Amino acid sequence: MKHPHNLVRLNLHLRPDHLDRLTFLACTLGKLKRRETRLAEALELSLTAGLSWKDDDLLGLAKTDREEPRWLALDPIARARRGRP
Repeated sequence: MKHPHNLVRLNLHLRPDHLDRLTFLACTLGKLKRRETRLAEALELSLTAGLSWKDDDLLGLAKTDREEPRWLALDPIARARRGRP
C-alpha cells in the first residue's frame, strides 16, 4: 500500500504493561539519540524487531480469545483501505 506521506496517524488500544515498556524504550532511545523521542519511535523500533520474524513464528505468540478476552470487548473493526472502493 502506497501512502503520499511518510507518517500515518493511528488510534491504538495498548495494554498498560506494553505502554510502560514502550515509554521506557522511548526514554532510553532519547538518551541514546540525545534528543526528545516520540513514543511512535519506540513502537516503530519494536515493530521492526517483531516483524523481522517469520509470520508463522510471530503468529505462534498469539493467545486465544479465552486467554485474552479484552480484545473482544472492543467495538467492531473498521479498516480503511486507501485507493480501493
